[in-house]
Amino acid sequence: MSSPKSHSPALNVVGLRKEFRVKRGGRARTLVAVDSVSIDVHPGETVALVGESGSGKSTVARCIVRLVDPTAGAVAVHGRDMVGMTHRQLSQAYGDVQMVFQDPNSSLNPRMTARQILTEPLRLHTDMNKSARNARAAELLSMVGLGKEHLDRYPAELSGGQRQRIGIARAIAVSPKVLLLDEPTASLDVSVRGQVLEILHQLQQQQQMAYLFISHDLDVVRRISDRVMVMYLGAIVESGTTEEIFSNPTHPYTKALLSAVPQIDPEERRERFRLEGEIPSPFDVGAGCRLDNRCPLVQPSCRAERPVLAPVSPTHEVACPVVLNGERIAQAV
Repeated sequence: MSSPKSHSPALNVVGLRKEFRVKRGGRARTLVAVDSVSIDVHPGETVALVGESGSGKSTVARCIVRLVDPTAGAVAVHGRDMVGMTHRQLSQAYGDVQMVFQDPNSSLNPRMTARQILTEPLRLHTDMNKSARNARAAELLSMVGLGKEHLDRYPAELSGGQRQRIGIARAIAVSPKVLLLDEPTASLDVSVRGQVLEILHQLQQQQQMAYLFISHDLDVVRRISDRVMVMYLGAIVESGTTEEIFSNPTHPYTKALLSAVPQIDPEERRERFRLEGEIPSPFDVGAGCRLDNRCPLVQPSCRAERPVLAPVSPTHEVACPVVLNGERIAQAV
């Protein structure tokens, strides 16, 4: 874990919104996948984005790198406007921002060897000659625990974990200023996972990269992140330092999310907090709090209007009128 070294963010996302038009029940409807999300990540800092599947975390990352165009909002990498860029400008900007995808099977070109996958960004974004690019490719493989024997293998000849390590090596090849990591260790076994996380930590220390780390693994998040942002149905419901989120979660959804994590230490006592029912369809989100149909603390005011993030401390924000009104979140077993 590191701390921010600059007051100017490497990644600045303001009011990001993404809508999709989806045919449902014979008619087109609007699905709001991301709603008014704002994120700052400073050089040398790791901000984790957590939440259940379908909460919109991956869509945020894809909007940042313009794999999908946001409906509204602003995205800047080191002050450069990503949303207003042409495709030609974007290809140049990708030297500053790279992404590790959740599924290496779809993110790696099956017709390219590992060598070609790793040397392509070097060819596009550096002045290295062919010999230097090949040497760098071998170095990158070594950094993620693979050997030279993997250089000329195609993705189909590699295991899922090996493919994911190739994806990580490709992303760090040009030493970007911002790295978006979408479940980067999900397909890795425990020993390799620790190795890759240590590599990412060392790179961040050496080059002051800014990491936006998307993960379901809250133990990993607690270990490597400086700040945590909790997403539910497209919106940020709580944000704070890692210590604040894990030691003093305030939003009912955050409390439920953390209480569901298996406890390794039998001496550690954790309050059990459970929500009712299932995540609603994103088409059926009401006008009030997104959690109102599952929260045991729901009040009439929760359904009246959409809560927005408000401070509970200088570094801790929550979108919950119950918490902000000073009412205690009681234990729910």
